[in-house]
Amino acid sequence: DAVAMTGGQTNEGGLTADRIAREVQAMGVKHLVVVADEKEAVDRGLFPSGMEFHSRDELDEVQRKLRDISGVSVILYIQTCAAEKRRRRKRGKFPDPDRRVFINTDVCEGCGDCGVQSNCVSIVPIETELGRKRAIDQSSCNKDFSCLKGFCPSFVTLQGAKVKKAGAADFALPEMPEPVLPAIDGTWNVLITGVGGTGVVTLGAVLAQAAQIDGKGAGMMEMAGLAQKGGAVNIHLRLANRPEDISAIRVAVGEADCVVGGDLVVTAGAKTLGLMRAGRTGAVVNSHEIVTGAFTRDRNFRLPGSALRLSLEARLRERVSFLDATELAQRLMGDSIYSNMLVLGAAWQQGLVPLRLEAIRQAIEINGAAVASNLRAFEIGRWAMMFPDEAAAENEDVSSKPLSLNEKIEFRAEHLSRFQDLALAARYRALVASAPEALRPAIAEGYHHLLAYKDEYEVARLHLETAEKARAEFTGDIRMTFHLAPPFLGGAGPDGRPRKREFGPWILPLFRLLARMKRLRGTALDPFGRTAERRMERALISEYEADMAEVLPRVTPDTLAAAEALARLPLEIRGYGPVKAAAQAKAAKRREELLAAIRAGGAPLRTAAE
Repeated sequence: DAVAMTGGQTNEGGLTADRIAREVQAMGVKHLVVVADEKEAVDRGLFPSGMEFHSRDELDEVQRKLRDISGVSVILYIQTCAAEKRRRRKRGKFPDPDRRVFINTDVCEGCGDCGVQSNCVSIVPIETELGRKRAIDQSSCNKDFSCLKGFCPSFVTLQGAKVKKAGAADFALPEMPEPVLPAIDGTWNVLITGVGGTGVVTLGAVLAQAAQIDGKGAGMMEMAGLAQKGGAVNIHLRLANRPEDISAIRVAVGEADCVVGGDLVVTAGAKTLGLMRAGRTGAVVNSHEIVTGAFTRDRNFRLPGSALRLSLEARLRERVSFLDATELAQRLMGDSIYSNMLVLGAAWQQGLVPLRLEAIRQAIEINGAAVASNLRAFEIGRWAMMFPDEAAAENEDVSSKPLSLNEKIEFRAEHLSRFQDLALAARYRALVASAPEALRPAIAEGYHHLLAYKDEYEVARLHLETAEKARAEFTGDIRMTFHLAPPFLGGAGPDGRPRKREFGPWILPLFRLLARMKRLRGTALDPFGRTAERRMERALISEYEADMAEVLPRVTPDTLAAAEALARLPLEIRGYGPVKAAAQAKAAKRREELLAAIRAGGAPLRTAAE
């Protein structure tokens, strides 16, 4: 099998998990535990007798147990390399579970716990009027399913679902003139950048193959270090009229002639920038802000996209072009995985790649992977450079235009009327209207977030729309499974949190009943109203209203910043159950600091301790 974290290198010597277990035991290790992904179908009969076997969900518990045992202990962790899984699935050589994860963004709180639990960069941010939520990038998802461990009811698994491939067949490309190809004087140095798992290495191989077809020499090397999905990858490729003209493959400082930038962060990195030189280097860069590992650890993390673009423009001036290849590939190809090939097509149309069009097409055919789609993506990249305004129009999302303050307030008031009733919406409007104009946007968002807490009634109401949302992204005979942790069922998982359970489509009638019972919310008859979480949510509303009653008369130019921070503070209280409780405890400390600053007439604000 492949060796993980090496780009799928061969496992020399044919070592298997059971052989490793016997070898370790022969060394004298007495405490050996096997932890395996259930999808691996481990044959326990092949292992030495007396072995302990655990699922990977119990890894933390196993580690805590072994740390208290004196002497050497070993955990033998069995799971196929994720990158290798993807390669084999594309070729039909590895099981592809008929199961996809889908997030109902209306239920999602944007707390980020799913990212913390899974450390997965296929969980991507999605901006909504009610804040930043999460979605699953189906193009890059490995079907690992560890995101389901996030303590959140927004996750739904779908069986029978096929990702829609909309747009590809409906979009007609015009005839396009071929560019003047650059002449090669010595070597032509190409730098391809991107992230692991998106076909960056394949792109280099296609160009090297095209060079051979074109009767030219090519030398290629990967600068990837340990392979990791989402990790930086740089391909150094030298092209020459004759193979003997290539003496060294690695592109030196300032020697890059062409940059095919599949990722903005990697392309604008200091080491990559150092290989470029104004007046010599030309680049086409994917401007899409692809999620990095930092987003899994910081729910509020945002890429400094504008600063990264400025770095490239400062270095290359007019010789750098940007396009959102990821979004364009998703809209016109139905899959963002083709974004790198799209960028290559754009770079070729800019006259940055000294290889004939027919040679590149033949190389794509020889590669044999999704030939028609990759040829199409290459042509779309060419079109995007020829007709940039039309390409930008394809990416434009009219629904993303920002709302005015009054529109924001009315949007939230209408949401509250659906959440509960018109009386709650009127209560919301009254407090917002009583605030000074400078503070109104903050209160409009913060107060709404507290009022529209997602209890059992609201989650049920929102999940009644999950099927419709899923059909917008998927086709097929879809069967939904909901992953919930109802408090009345009790029980704790291996991590000590309330246990999540699976509920099939049979639960939808119960959702309808719960949604109709929303008028019981907060009353003496509310069966869920006595839980600690619901009491906390109601207390936060009363506390916020009392705080605003105290703060609004004190708003001055000196206290405005603290008052605005206090009004927006509820937006940091996100999540469900233990996640929300932890966020509330942290916010409570910050609230005391802000109130103290306001009462002191606008003392300098301090950042809350982590």
